[in-house]
Amino acid sequence: MYQYDVVIVGGGVAGLYISHIIANAGFKTALIEMKDEENIGNKTCGDAIGEHHFIELNLDIPLIGVDAEGFYKGVKLVSPDETIEITVNGRGIALNRKNFGIRLYKMAVNSGAEVFPSHFFTKPLVEGSWIKGIIAKDKNNRNITFYSKVVVDASGVSSIVRRSLPKEWWISETIPREDYNITYREIVLGEFDIEKEYAYIYLNTDIAPGGYWWLFPKINSVYNIGLGVQWRKDAPNPISNYKKFIAERFHNKIYKVLHSGGGLVPTRRPIPCMVWNGFVVIGDAAATANPVHGGGIGSAMISSKVAAKVIIEALSKDEPTIENLWPYHTEYHKLYGAKQASLDVLRLFLQRMSNSDLNYVFKSKIVTGDEVYNMGYKGELSHSILDRITTLISLARRPSFLSKLYRLKQYMDKAYQLYINYPGKPSDYEKWRNEEIKLFSEIKEWLNKAS
Repeated sequence: MYQYDVVIVGGGVAGLYISHIIANAGFKTALIEMKDEENIGNKTCGDAIGEHHFIELNLDIPLIGVDAEGFYKGVKLVSPDETIEITVNGRGIALNRKNFGIRLYKMAVNSGAEVFPSHFFTKPLVEGSWIKGIIAKDKNNRNITFYSKVVVDASGVSSIVRRSLPKEWWISETIPREDYNITYREIVLGEFDIEKEYAYIYLNTDIAPGGYWWLFPKINSVYNIGLGVQWRKDAPNPISNYKKFIAERFHNKIYKVLHSGGGLVPTRRPIPCMVWNGFVVIGDAAATANPVHGGGIGSAMISSKVAAKVIIEALSKDEPTIENLWPYHTEYHKLYGAKQASLDVLRLFLQRMSNSDLNYVFKSKIVTGDEVYNMGYKGELSHSILDRITTLISLARRPSFLSKLYRLKQYMDKAYQLYINYPGKPSDYEKWRNEEIKLFSEIKEWLNKAS
């Protein structure tokens, strides 16, 4: 039996980073991780992250040969027929995912966090409307009780702690499965005819319905190549599609498969409520990944930093109530969550587009690379795109489709404003939540009629 100020469940990017910040502030911190110490940091993902996240978080830029395996000048978006590319400039990093995890692990330990590898969360300690800690099993299958003032769910897409809480609590709300992408990727040794200074994203609804497939160069002829598909009833098996469309296509360019794996990625706006009495949710457990491209490393660290600040302030008052933890919402949404909500509208729109629609967008030059970058960075459609659409409508080129883009912008703006105006106190949450449900129901109804 242990007693801590904060217990964090999950030793991924979010859990390790928040452990470092809170322990560094002088609070007794425990990190519970199911992997053994040797495998902390291992994660199957695209391994790419925008460099701006490190600058904004005031973290050292990863180094080649240590926790990075390459740098990108930007991203090339490729049309379904692969005749047109949109170059989106913006420096990115190909991480060595394991070594980056080791770096965060060392930061946490050096700050004073106590890490419990090979420990499995089993259930929360619920007392009335409070979470007072958790029970975990060690590698010998012994139950160990961790009491704490605050529990942080950083368990990733499984959100195992949050989902084990009473169903009537706002925090435990279930995420629809269509808000996830199922992914599969391989790390391969090979040689591809691409510009290695760029990460390539291919849009094709036959290969990756509701998602995309990618080709990310690393170092020494190593590539991260894979795809993600929307998780719905008729979703194809991503491994089958990978073998059919990608492995077969590049069979003479891939010399060796170094690693393979897959998983789930949340591709939506953040969960509506992210705190409770003595409880906070961060990273993929709170669905903080970018809804359009699924990148979640940077946003996970943003959520960790914001949550840590709020938790430290609440613990300083010795009152980690839902009211004192509530500012996590408003601060996170100002930094990233409102943009996520806007991009979630765009995601829903893109998932209903056909290859013909996508080819038209590329060929009509509706958006430039800079506008795509700003769209991803700010979560908004620029007025220059709308001006271009106006010209195309006047030329009577697919006016009905172009008119949808006007409506899309309106809904993206509404979603952004709704999250920017997230309620400042729990007593106003249910009214806001009803507005949020109404808005996204209206958006989905419009999209279903328009498709």
